[in-house]
Amino acid sequence: MKKLKNLTICIPILLLAFTMTSCGDDEQTPEEVDVFLGCCSEEPVFGANVDNLDQSVNGEISMADIITPNGDGINDYFGVINIQNYDNHTVTIYTSDDQVVFESNDYFGFNNIFPDGEQTQTGMANYPDGTYKYKIVIENEETFFKSGTFCLYTDNPPLEEQNFSECIEPGDPLDPFLTGN
Repeated sequence: MKKLKNLTICIPILLLAFTMTSCGDDEQTPEEVDVFLGCCSEEPVFGANVDNLDQSVNGEISMADIITPNGDGINDYFGVINIQNYDNHTVTIYTSDDQVVFESNDYFGFNNIFPDGEQTQTGMANYPDGTYKYKIVIENEETFFKSGTFCLYTDNPPLEEQNFSECIEPGDPLDPFLTGN
């Protein structure tokens, strides 16, 4: 009986020791993070969207889902359609970690738009490719408040490794950069 009791204590200890020494790879590489995770989501990211604004007069506010700042004139900037028609507005752009990287109270023209950096071989000088968050407020957060995500893509990593189908609405003109044409 004493041998059986000793065996029932020793077996779990031996199994634990074997598991701890034989499992795991000290040479593991860190998991690659998908920088486009959550890109083009329809879900608000900073609380519920609010729309108590009469947009029938000055036009409906809408924005781009994907930015390809390659200088071809298509989706080169985070376009907020009709924002110029609303005087009291704020557009704020955040990283996926909620750090403010851009803010404007006069979002229109070529001086106050995102991205506001230089194109380099590896993307925009101040903004890496990936998922960004936005927040748009007109008048105040009780009048109009919209938040969401969009992609900034400059071919890093190459297009063949990406799938932006969720970012393109049916009937939208396709950005030749995204189709490879």
